[in-house]
Amino acid sequence: MEPTEIQKEIINYDGNTAILASPGSGKTYVISEKIKRILKDDNLHPYQGVVAISYTRKASAHLKRRTLGEGISPKNSFFGTIDNFCLTQIILHFGFYVFGHPKKELEVIGINDLGSNKHATFNWITTKHPDYKDIDAHNWNQIKKLYRYGYVLVESLELLSLHIMLNCKACQNHLRARYKYIFIDEYQDADTYTNQIFTFMVSLGIKGVAVGDEKQSIFGFAHKSNVFLKALETNQEFRTFKLDRNFRCAISIINYSNRLLNQNSEILETTEKGVSFIPVEGSERDIADYLSRNIPEICERLHIEDRSEVAILVKNSRTQNIIDQCLVIPHRVIETTILDMDLNPYSRLYATLLRYYFDPKMPLLAVIDEFVDFEELSIFERKQIQQEGKIIRTICYSQHEDLVSHFQSIASLILNNVEERNSKEKLTQVLQDKHSLNSYKPTSSNEVQIMTLHKSKGLEFEVVFHLNMSEWELPGKRIENNDFNNPIYTNWEQDLNLHYVGITRAKKECILVRGTKRTNAYNELKCAKDSEFLSINDLPKLRK
Repeated sequence: MEPTEIQKEIINYDGNTAILASPGSGKTYVISEKIKRILKDDNLHPYQGVVAISYTRKASAHLKRRTLGEGISPKNSFFGTIDNFCLTQIILHFGFYVFGHPKKELEVIGINDLGSNKHATFNWITTKHPDYKDIDAHNWNQIKKLYRYGYVLVESLELLSLHIMLNCKACQNHLRARYKYIFIDEYQDADTYTNQIFTFMVSLGIKGVAVGDEKQSIFGFAHKSNVFLKALETNQEFRTFKLDRNFRCAISIINYSNRLLNQNSEILETTEKGVSFIPVEGSERDIADYLSRNIPEICERLHIEDRSEVAILVKNSRTQNIIDQCLVIPHRVIETTILDMDLNPYSRLYATLLRYYFDPKMPLLAVIDEFVDFEELSIFERKQIQQEGKIIRTICYSQHEDLVSHFQSIASLILNNVEERNSKEKLTQVLQDKHSLNSYKPTSSNEVQIMTLHKSKGLEFEVVFHLNMSEWELPGKRIENNDFNNPIYTNWEQDLNLHYVGITRAKKECILVRGTKRTNAYNELKCAKDSEFLSINDLPKLRK
């Protein structure tokens, strides 16, 4: 890709930066090229590097591959999620300076893993999510006590890390000496603790680069907000760049998505209408029948040979399950498994090994590089790992115990200083569950992909079928005080952004779909009407 003038300017700029990146504007390219330039800089010592934080492990691995794909040395850089950064770079190394030494090696657990009597002690972290300055001494003592027993809550990783940063000079000196830049992608979905970690590291003299699109803020239910990205736009210490040229979508899709959010947006000239609305007679089952009949025809019309380039996006798992059960053409449901959600390195390694096991094109080195430098392993360890990798490829996955055993053998060589905890049990559960296991198989060229709108963020497809375009579903509404005549929108802006994300996943065509009936949360069939989003800002004129 040849960079545009604005992309070149961002890549070469050395100060604190806020990048406002629209869908399809090449933000990953810009981030990777900017990090490449920094790592090639002769002024960067071998013990220094950058922090590159992505929203998901998959996105992080993709950024790392793009950045280091030309044999560029990562030096002492970190690529990963914010949770993994907080745990591995802050809490494990500097927690004891602030909280004292734990009685055993630290173990990351969830609030739901606590007994019911202790669950209530910590649920303020997720339910109230208070600002750092508003947390009282009693709550800090409870966190400290849990730490001293050897436990850290996954829900408190950012909060705990922020507290350590603010109160530990050794941690501050380490960060200042080791890292020259901190990059955080998807900053529109930062929460108050992520934002404070970022701004504090900038205050230490580390250059900050925040990347995001306030129009794609869709995780408000998890206390994440675009207000922090907006604040950087007016921060005098940051220079703001706008990547607003969409290289991905057809012009008609760009026009529609822009007009969705702004009734005065410019309409680019085009004769095509890549957005259409299809009302289907019946319920979700009838929609599945419509999709089964029409997807092959659309693929033929648009010359799409790889059906994995077609996505069915849904608002909730309820719709996803019905479409999955009733769709008769080959398809794949994209889900997040218990291994994916676990922060333990063993769980992450097992998830990566499952992808290696199912994908004959994936080299074993790609697995190892996620966790350790292959060159740092002894000759014996390298041979053992390579031998185990060959054996794994010969095992039938119905032989669960054999697969688990050989996965553990590789893990013992790569993660010899880490506790396995319950990762083995989670691996066994995934191996016994067909849907979970499918998530690790490479997508077949004849399989349509089904996923939630939230799950689709960051992905792109030739054609998107965007379901749940009914009143009450999108945007969501609720009844208060039995007043059925005046329902309340649960979160208009978040749902509007979610709809925008769904539309902009499509490169050639986006087909909006609703049935004349919908299944509600109680599995009751209700009459369905058009979503309010279908009629705002003269949108009917921009679709067929």
